[in-house]
Amino acid sequence: MMESMSLNDIEARFMAELMKKKPDSDVMIDMPDRYSWTFRKRMERWGIRRFEAEHKADANYPIVAAASICAKIIREEKVAEIKNHTCDFGSGYPSDAKTINALKDKEKYKILLPFIRLKWKTLDNIKQKKLSDEW
Repeated sequence: MMESMSLNDIEARFMAELMKKKPDSDVMIDMPDRYSWTFRKRMERWGIRRFEAEHKADANYPIVAAASICAKIIREEKVAEIKNHTCDFGSGYPSDAKTINALKDKEKYKILLPFIRLKWKTLDNIKQKKLSDEW
């Protein structure tokens, strides 16, 4: 989907789809965009106008914190599935040295390619040799 949309647009689209299933629900979103007006425009593109969003909502609203924990658990399960099909690449986070080294390793990169977000600053930095002596 990142061929035609940014990651924040993709997130907004899926949030909107979920919200449409429960149209009368009150919604608080841990805002992914830097500016609220940017995020509001994204959501309005998908037909959503009634919601609240703020940065660090997980620190201020227990239900958002619970949702964040659930999302992290699901992410870890997905990472484990990918590792079972490929190789150990660490956590997948951009600050993880093991992840960076796996992306630098051409054999591991080939194995991981179907799972790599190709529009990713970490990958761009490796390709531009900011994080690697060779690519």
